[in-house]
Amino acid sequence: MKTLIAYSFNELDKFARNDAKCSVRAYERLSDFFSNKIVQTLKDDFGLHHLKTFYSLLYCQDDGLYLCGQITASELFNNDKFKKIAFKGINHKQIIESISNELTGIDFTNTGNDCYNANTVSIESNQSRETEENEKQMVIIYKVVKNVEKWYFKFCKEWEKRGYKYFNEISDEDMNMICTSDNLMFTKEGFLINKDEYLELTA
Repeated sequence: MKTLIAYSFNELDKFARNDAKCSVRAYERLSDFFSNKIVQTLKDDFGLHHLKTFYSLLYCQDDGLYLCGQITASELFNNDKFKKIAFKGINHKQIIESISNELTGIDFTNTGNDCYNANTVSIESNQSRETEENEKQMVIIYKVVKNVEKWYFKFCKEWEKRGYKYFNEISDEDMNMICTSDNLMFTKEGFLINKDEYLELTA
């Protein structure tokens, strides 16, 4: 065991910071921070609280990003942030209200096993059997699902692109947030320190 002078990310010079990013790139908490960004965006920008994100962004054949879970009836009908998206092109309030007691949600189910492509997710409405016999209501619900599908693929494509950039071009601000949260320390050259190897670390 030996003593080593340890540095926080903010204490490193420009070149050492680049090396620090490389040494932390495979660190599992990096994924947690990215996932949290997506979840927070779903909540803040769209009022959605029941969707989870899954992704693999390693430049492999089955790479991609998708969402699973559900958009609830409340999130569809009582949430102004997402309501505009779900009911785009459906302008009459009475028409929307006519399915408010029938459409209980929209389910997102992955059908692609270990493939992370957004296309492997099945997006289906959840409604009563009585609704299936009402052609007018089914037409409206079909339009709603198509609007949600359009939003879903755009969202996944955007965040997949952001993900590749995030893991390969992570900003100093995000990097510092991760290092501060997990108390990561580095050598002067920017190498991540395994604290178990040292008897004492001097900051």
